[in-house]
Amino acid sequence: MPEDKNNEVEKNNNNVETKSNDVDKKDVKKALWRYILTFQWSWNYERMQALGFAWSIMPILKKVYKTKEDLIKAVQTHMQFFNTHPPAGGAIMGAATAMEEKETGSETVNSMKVGLMGPLAGIGDTLYGVLTRPIIGVFAASLALAGNIMGFWIMVLFGITWGIIIKYGLFWLGYNQGTDLVTQVAGDEKSQIEKVTQYATIFGLTVIGGFIPSILNVTTPLTFQRTVEVQGEMTEKTVELQSVLNDILPNMIPILLVALAYYLLQKRNWSPVSVLIVLVIIGFGGSVLGII
Repeated sequence: MPEDKNNEVEKNNNNVETKSNDVDKKDVKKALWRYILTFQWSWNYERMQALGFAWSIMPILKKVYKTKEDLIKAVQTHMQFFNTHPPAGGAIMGAATAMEEKETGSETVNSMKVGLMGPLAGIGDTLYGVLTRPIIGVFAASLALAGNIMGFWIMVLFGITWGIIIKYGLFWLGYNQGTDLVTQVAGDEKSQIEKVTQYATIFGLTVIGGFIPSILNVTTPLTFQRTVEVQGEMTEKTVELQSVLNDILPNMIPILLVALAYYLLQKRNWSPVSVLIVLVIIGFGGSVLGII
């Protein structure tokens, strides 16, 4: 290709056709910080996060699409329905920025977005909702109940971490991976991300299980009489049922209540509200009857 044609079609390392344009690091960083700070501001029930995504990537689109008609078409493409876990979606934003910079076409970029928003939503919701937030929240609540101000600051730092740091890191991961991100995220069950998600879920549930006694402190006041022989004489001894249960399995009642809730949610497909009503009935009823 002649030197005077160096502004035309080039080839990158992935053999994807690209074109040179005026996009620079400043534009990429502007897209990044728009995503971090304003992505959810325009959330709506019609297109969810589409407007926020289009606004975030606008600095790139303005440099890539030279005519007003092409720019409008690109913006309209990015305005199509989009919804994913916001921090995890930083990887999608990074990959879309890289692809638009290489002029792979908004339709191709949109296909990538559609293909990744579901898997990344599942991964992000699992890591956030099942693993980190419950663990950090319980730990912070325990400190707060003890009168320690660090419980408050831990939740603030947690919000900053997920709201800024995770988005920032995943954006650059997606930007550097480009189209390869699809393989990494939407691969088969043996992909590294799938394994990390599975292990993180197991770890999170294990840790939450360890917090059950401190979260759900339920005991029984029931006692029963037992005849025992003391120095050759038969006497009546009062035995606390709770001490017997502790000898069998410490914190048995809280564990059984959690197991009941899990069974109703997962096996019987009850709604969370229905399960909460059952637990409230058990709590009030058991308290009135003197059982718990």
